[in-house]
Amino acid sequence: MIRSEKRLGAAILCLLAACALLFFFPADSVVENPKDLNDTRGVPAVSIYLVLLIILTAASLALTGIGSIAQRFLRLRPFRLRISVYALANIPLVSTSLLGVLVSLAYLYDAVAGIMAALLFLLAFAFVLLAVPQKPQ
Repeated sequence: MIRSEKRLGAAILCLLAACALLFFFPADSVVENPKDLNDTRGVPAVSIYLVLLIILTAASLALTGIGSIAQRFLRLRPFRLRISVYALANIPLVSTSLLGVLVSLAYLYDAVAGIMAALLFLLAFAFVLLAVPQKPQ
């Protein structure tokens, strides 16, 4: 159980680090219209997706926290119930990390921070999958 919580904590740290990388480094260097570099009207799409990612990250972290607290109370309950609570609490975290990979690779593939953010989002996805509660023997 402790190992699972550490993996989930590592997933949360990776997700926060990836959002920080996208927020502080490459988003200002993205060109809104690559065909016309003088076209600077409006807000770049990557900025909109970055704000969406930050909002989804906050919501998914809140749900993951609630799910972790519920896992503590359900540790003596049937395994099927624990798995369903884990899945419901962490589906937003998984979808946020996959959206982060998509945004990083679609818009920021030419920046080192964008590639690092994509790798951190993938690592967060992997840690969530590794943190699935195991059936007691």
